[in-house]
Amino acid sequence: MLPPEEVAALLIAQRLPLTALFGSVTRDFQAAEDIFQEICVKAVGRAGEFESAAHVANWARLAGRHRAIDVVRSRYGRYEGLSEELLATLAEEWPDAVDLRQQALALCMEEVTPNNRELLRLRYFERRPCLEVAAVMGRKLESVYQALARIHRVLGDCVRERCKQEAF
Repeated sequence: MLPPEEVAALLIAQRLPLTALFGSVTRDFQAAEDIFQEICVKAVGRAGEFESAAHVANWARLAGRHRAIDVVRSRYGRYEGLSEELLATLAEEWPDAVDLRQQALALCMEEVTPNNRELLRLRYFERRPCLEVAAVMGRKLESVYQALARIHRVLGDCVRERCKQEAF
């Protein structure tokens, strides 16, 4: 039996892979975040039922996947996404793939210039609109859009290349 604090810590450590999995079903980042929060509340409430970290992770993936399908059905009347078999396979393989991409992204971020890192911090970590980012950085709005597009492309290429190298 795990204490509620440990269950919460385990889930928070798995936030990115879990929300990514839920988002692959809902195709809606905000819905995936909401589902993650629901799953956390339920898991902490049921903490005494979990025997291990693996048990918590498996339960969260399965419960979240089912909740994501329910969300899609409530919005659109039916779920026409990935098959149950494919979703089950994704749920099993997803954490390893996400961990690999996270590691690759961390390495790729080391190559980003300090100026571009600041741009990313303002836009994504502080969630500021591009217009505000432009004002803070003393740039034109168009140059912020172009810089973000270029950074996305460079980071995406870098992550794909590093993941490809790890696959062999």
